[in-house]
Amino acid sequence: MTNINGQSAPGNHEDFNEGQFFFNRSEYQDALFFYLKLVEHDSMNANFNFKIGECYLNMPGKEYLAVPFFGKSILNLVPKKKYNKKDINERNAPLHALFYLGNAYRMDNQLNKALDCYAKFMDSPYFWGNYNQEVVEQEIKSCERAKVIQDAPIDLEKINLGPAINSTFSEEMPVVSGDGNTLVFLRHLKFYNAVFYSVKVNNAWREAVNINPEIISDGDFYATGLSFDGSKLLLIKKDSDNSEIYISYLKNDVWSKAALLENKINSSHNVTFGSFGPNEKSIYLSGNRGGRGDFDIYVSKITSNGSWGRPKALGRPINTEFDEQNPILCSKGEVLFFASRGQFSMGGYDIFYSYLSEGKWSLPVNIGYPINDTRDNMLFYPTEQCRNGYMAINDSTGYGESDIYLVTIKSKSVLNLEKINGDK
Repeated sequence: MTNINGQSAPGNHEDFNEGQFFFNRSEYQDALFFYLKLVEHDSMNANFNFKIGECYLNMPGKEYLAVPFFGKSILNLVPKKKYNKKDINERNAPLHALFYLGNAYRMDNQLNKALDCYAKFMDSPYFWGNYNQEVVEQEIKSCERAKVIQDAPIDLEKINLGPAINSTFSEEMPVVSGDGNTLVFLRHLKFYNAVFYSVKVNNAWREAVNINPEIISDGDFYATGLSFDGSKLLLIKKDSDNSEIYISYLKNDVWSKAALLENKINSSHNVTFGSFGPNEKSIYLSGNRGGRGDFDIYVSKITSNGSWGRPKALGRPINTEFDEQNPILCSKGEVLFFASRGQFSMGGYDIFYSYLSEGKWSLPVNIGYPINDTRDNMLFYPTEQCRNGYMAINDSTGYGESDIYLVTIKSKSVLNLEKINGDK
């Protein structure tokens, strides 16, 4: 049903405010519920359709559902300065709805339609002086790269870890110990997020256990790193203002209450990820500490007195003017995996790897399709040998929306595996 006079019904104000509240907290599924109710009463409202598109664009595996809603929103565009996102009576959408529609098409691998949207966005008289041209040009380059990379897919094997690990809920952010026998991951339960833990016995994963009560989490923690033997766990605690690294210790099969790491690592900056370097004498982390991009990769090394030193940026060629996150090392610290929006990306974040030689990191290499696709690919957690890694994958044949898989790279050309593993 469409509201002919364009004025909001009194009962819609509550739905609008609730949607705004959850969206501002990045709780997109909850925000979506209320925005969809608004569209039921005003189906062609460009503003409401724009907000629904934004929700879907931020929901992994559902980005393609944003396309029809952004498609309606671009029928009534206004300059960014004339758009009031806080006003329920706003019936237009901002110009950057075209850019977001392009991103939705790109994530759905409709690359030519994405390129068309980016071109229309930049052709608008409202574009110049109001938006970052470099960001749009990066998306255009990403679409062109995606066409090239997808033409040469790598050979890999995917194995679902099964019901001991995966459920009808969504599992993501898998973290594995260097010895391959401990797995920690995040499960999205109905009312909160929980950190789960499992160990491998006789080459099979035991039923995963919720360790929120042990680490004392209210659903605001996610794991990012394990020591080689699986006895130390690095976690990120995230709130609306900041995120910091914590650590928990395993003793007698019980995890200790997560404790904040020293201020030199956390400081006043957001830290989004942390993993151990060789022999646990360093921590590789990502955060917004005023580097080349909003998020860069850093390393903190343990000092002679046993404390963690101030993080130092890895610099070029790892960090770019775009974002880099989620650094993990394998092969005794000789190979670095990370996610980047820059480099030679197919769009959004892609997984890259780099070699350490004589104290310098090599030019990063895109790990390839289909580990990377045109959506955000944030985490490939390698085992010590680098050939295998754990990923969360959205697959219709799985147990839930996303499951955790063991991925084995078969292509010998990827990672120069002969060099890393000493293969003959």
